[in-house]
Amino acid sequence: MTEFESDREAVNRRSLLKTIAVSSAALTAGAAGLFGAAESNGATGVSTARADEKMKIAFIQWQPHTVPAAWSQGIQEVLDLQKVFDYALLDGQNKVEVQVSLMDTQINSGAKVIFLQPIDSVALAPSIKKAKRAGISVITLNIDATEPHAAHVEMNHYFGAMEIAKTMGDKMGGKGDVAILNAPPGIVIRDQRTNGFVEGLKTYHPDIKIVADQVADWSRKKAQDVLTTILAANPNLGGVYGVNDSMALGAVDVAKEKGLIGKLIIFGNDGEKDALASIEAGELTGTQYTDVFQQGRFGAAVAAVLATGAVPATAFGQQGKLLMPYVIATKETVGQIQPSQRW
Repeated sequence: MTEFESDREAVNRRSLLKTIAVSSAALTAGAAGLFGAAESNGATGVSTARADEKMKIAFIQWQPHTVPAAWSQGIQEVLDLQKVFDYALLDGQNKVEVQVSLMDTQINSGAKVIFLQPIDSVALAPSIKKAKRAGISVITLNIDATEPHAAHVEMNHYFGAMEIAKTMGDKMGGKGDVAILNAPPGIVIRDQRTNGFVEGLKTYHPDIKIVADQVADWSRKKAQDVLTTILAANPNLGGVYGVNDSMALGAVDVAKEKGLIGKLIIFGNDGEKDALASIEAGELTGTQYTDVFQQGRFGAAVAAVLATGAVPATAFGQQGKLLMPYVIATKETVGQIQPSQRW
C-alpha cells in the first residue's frame, strides 16, 4: 500500500467512526427531546423546546432531482421517528435568488436547522452568516459553502474521483485519450471531482491523456451534443468521464448511436439507480456509488443533536465534516448494492 493509499484509508476510517458516533448521539438526543417541559441548557443558556412545540427543520434543495430526493427521504426517516420536528423540503428552482429568499423565510420563521444544497458556494455565504447570527445551524449537503457553518456531509468527491481514474485507466490498459464532461465553473464539487480525476490519472496512469474538458451543465442532453463534437475532433477517444451520472449516461447514448459500446470506457459519478442499471446492462462502465439515503440519515442525526440539544450556531469553533463511504460500481461490483440502497 502506498503512503497516499494509507492516508486515504485513515481518512475513511476516521469518517466512518465519526458517523457512527454522531448517529448514536442523535438517538440519545432525540429520545431526550421527546419528554418533558423546557429546561435550561447551562452551557449555552438556551432553552430546549417543549415536546408539544415542534421544531422547524427545512431542506433547501438546488432543484428537484434524484439525489436531493433521496437525501430528503433519508432525512425524513430519521426526523419522523422522533415526533418533535416539522420538516419541509423546499425547491431552490436552480436560482440563487430563490435560495436566498427561502433562507430568509426560514430564518424569519424560527427554523432550528436548515439543510442547504447551495447553488453557488459564495453567493449563499451571506445567507448562512445571517442564519448563524439568528442562532440557526446550517448543514450543507454535498456542496460546501465558503462561510463556515455547523456541518457538511458529502460524498467522497476527491478520493472517489481518484479511484475512478485508476479503475478507468485499468480498463483502458493504461493508455489512450479521455474526455471530461464537466459541470459549470464555480461549484466546489466540480473542482473536487475534476481535480481528483486528474490527480488519479497522474498517479496511476500517466500515459493517459486528457484531450478535452468541456462543460455539459450536468445535463444528459447537453452531454450528448458535447461528446458528439468531441468525438468529431478525437475519433480515437478511449474514455469519457462524466462528472455526474446524467452526463455519463448522455455519453452512453452517443456510444450506442455510434456503435461504441464496449469500445468507449465511460464512467459517471453519484451512483443513481439508472446508472447502476446501465452498468448491469453492459453499457456504462462504472460510477462512484454512495448510499444517498444514508447520507440524508446522517445529516438528520446531526440536525437532531443540534435541535434537541439546543446547540446554537455560535457554539461551533470549527465546521464539522462527514465523508460518506463509497463503492466504485462496475460490472464486477454493482451486484453488492442492494435494491433497497438504490435511489
